[in-house]
Amino acid sequence: RQPFGSSTAMRAMTPFAVLAAKRLTNLAHLPTAAQPAWRGRWPSLQRQPLQVAAPSPVRGASQLAPAVAAAVACNLRWNFCRRYHCRRELRQLRLEGLPRRLGAARGAFTLARGPDQVVLEELEGRLSATAVLEKPEESSLDGFICTHSGPFHADEAMACAMLKCLPQYADLPIVRTRCPDIIARATITVDVGGTYDPAAHRYDHHQRSFTETYSEAYTGIKLSSAGLVFRHFGPAIVDALCGQLAPREAAIIEAKTYDSLVCELDARDNGVEVAEEPRYRFVTHLGARVGRLNPGWQEPSSPEVENARFREASKLAARELCEVVEGLASNWLPARAIVQAALLRRREVHSSGEVMLLPQNCPWQEHLFDLEEEEAQHRLPLLKYVLFPDSGGGWRVRAVPSARGSFACRLALPEPWRGLRDEVLDEVVGCDGCVFVHASGFIGGHSTEAG
Repeated sequence: RQPFGSSTAMRAMTPFAVLAAKRLTNLAHLPTAAQPAWRGRWPSLQRQPLQVAAPSPVRGASQLAPAVAAAVACNLRWNFCRRYHCRRELRQLRLEGLPRRLGAARGAFTLARGPDQVVLEELEGRLSATAVLEKPEESSLDGFICTHSGPFHADEAMACAMLKCLPQYADLPIVRTRCPDIIARATITVDVGGTYDPAAHRYDHHQRSFTETYSEAYTGIKLSSAGLVFRHFGPAIVDALCGQLAPREAAIIEAKTYDSLVCELDARDNGVEVAEEPRYRFVTHLGARVGRLNPGWQEPSSPEVENARFREASKLAARELCEVVEGLASNWLPARAIVQAALLRRREVHSSGEVMLLPQNCPWQEHLFDLEEEEAQHRLPLLKYVLFPDSGGGWRVRAVPSARGSFACRLALPEPWRGLRDEVLDEVVGCDGCVFVHASGFIGGHSTEAG
């Protein structure tokens, strides 16, 4: 959606290249052209070969390897130069037409998707083309999605965005009403009608008798319309956004999507606070952003205005959904194997078994907690610190949080080190090459792995 060459477009290309490589090939087997010619200038980039674990292949993968290799090669060269400010090389790449080649490679991959797979641009196009009406058109014989009229919220916007991922609902209009006669005629209803009946595709949660939760792990957080749709259509939604995945991978992404996105919508719509006494307010979450799309009290309002704004709210929810699900599939999930292997080798790093070394920086916290919950051997002893290389050629040490999402640590770095830098820190630690230790003690940096 941005011109190739702009910073926004180049940032957007990074997850694309990772997704392409993860799905269809292994970076270790790419031609030499995929490795930047200037790699030797930064020793940190030579430490580990670029590896992406490849799951079960996508349809037609063997025919797509050249396109994928081209996409990854172009993306690596361009982002390498941008990250390390190689101005001369950037000018040369522009002369070579690299931005245009990035677009061509991306187009080749888009055409190679499975027939039922949906990307963000296509989902946004479906929503833009969707008629959002006050009542169904008399000529409509194909049914419609129904939700309530009036001010809208994030849960029904997300529910409609999810349904638009699925082929059976992709072309249906959305009718926003509270008229019982119209609701009864709908193909599927969300957040309206006072009925929860999956067999009839009725997904409302406002009735007094409603007590459903996503699972026993979420006791006290009743489902909203978003949670209801995801509970019954989650596997199909993940499949539509990610394409073919192994059953176990798909189940993991489904569970994490609920936990990291949909659960928040359920909780907020049902008045469940994130903490008993919050110390500050969240005002930039999805619910708040959707809420701000409602017409303000000083703006002219009508059903037509509200319906047009609801379409924009559904597109906003669709972007959030795609970013979360595709990010889990292409960026987060492949890191699990790296974390698991490092966890099994931790006694080789330190005899205590409380220090883990990652060969490259990757999402590790959620995977660590998952692995500890799954197998007792990963909890004996509990991990205290994680070492990993940073983007500048140095190394970081990160204290493991005491719980998911917690700012507290199992064992913070020593108090006398906190808030110090460089030579001052060298003296206190007794080791040259120190860079910093954060004032809270949760992270520190050193110029070498040994340090």
